[in-house]
Amino acid sequence: QYGSALVHFYYAIEEEWYAAVRHFFLPAAAFLAWLSCAGCCYGKYMSHCLPKFVHKLFQVVPSALAYCLDISPVLHRIVACAGQGCADPAISYHRYQVLFFLVSAYFFAYPHPEKWFPGRCDFIGQGHQIFHVFLVLCTLTQIEAVKLDYAARRGLYERLHGDSTHDFSALFVFTACCSALTAFYMRNRVRAQIKDKEE
Repeated sequence: QYGSALVHFYYAIEEEWYAAVRHFFLPAAAFLAWLSCAGCCYGKYMSHCLPKFVHKLFQVVPSALAYCLDISPVLHRIVACAGQGCADPAISYHRYQVLFFLVSAYFFAYPHPEKWFPGRCDFIGQGHQIFHVFLVLCTLTQIEAVKLDYAARRGLYERLHGDSTHDFSALFVFTACCSALTAFYMRNRVRAQIKDKEE
């Protein structure tokens, strides 16, 4: 998630949106990326004693919040482009990126089509498999859009961001460390819980 936030902030953002979010975008994206990790870890850890709906909430809500922030430069650009009637080829890819992500999120959150066809989607056609297919399509369209943005709008990005690699690099290392510590902590909790059950 933090990687998507980075490419959207550095390559897909419009100048107006940059002015509005530049002071908090990357720190908020880093925090929400960690929160997604923590929510997924906690949801898995507590899955045995939480209702399935609540377990999914721990996974979906933090990721949805992160996605809302991460995709905001792209959505702003799509809306601005529609209002101006621009013919930017990257916008089509950005639209498909959003569409593919929303479809993948649906299949992650809901057990379809296996709910509609019990026993027929046990090996092929599970909602989780469909989720991964659409997430791959989302990533591929994102890469193509960013490639077009990087080539066509490089002057804008160099002017907006200058030499700010230390900002995102430090936040990346911090986020990765916090996520690793969270996963390590939750792993130890699971091991302790298993050990208590064995005794």
